[in-house]
Amino acid sequence: MNAEVVVKEAVVKEKAPLDELMLAMDVVDTLRHRELVLARELTAEDRDAKLLEHLREIYTSQGIEVTDEILQRGVDALRQERFVYTPPAPSFSRTLAHAYVARGRWGKPVGFLVVALAVVGVAYQVLVRGPELR
Repeated sequence: MNAEVVVKEAVVKEKAPLDELMLAMDVVDTLRHRELVLARELTAEDRDAKLLEHLREIYTSQGIEVTDEILQRGVDALRQERFVYTPPAPSFSRTLAHAYVARGRWGKPVGFLVVALAVVGVAYQVLVRGPELR
């Protein structure tokens, strides 16, 4: 019995660090989430100023000199969503483009079907229709 108690206590002691780790991770995630919410609540000007400062720090740490005008133009372009991908609207030409791109997946079966139908058609003409017409 004493051995079972020791084993159970060892198992409990091993689980404790994992529980503490999970609790710590939960606290960190909660704090990170609060920080993200606060960052979103900042005004656009504050965000732009923080972004400019952060960009300056990055370029300075890399030893690259960038003027404030270029940084501001980059932030303005980001605000205009010039670097955001917007997929094209559904259309017939888009469907054809998708079919062309996926031709490796469907091309061989369709090609085999066309060849098989051609062989059946030629065989019918030669073996059935030809003798009837003679």
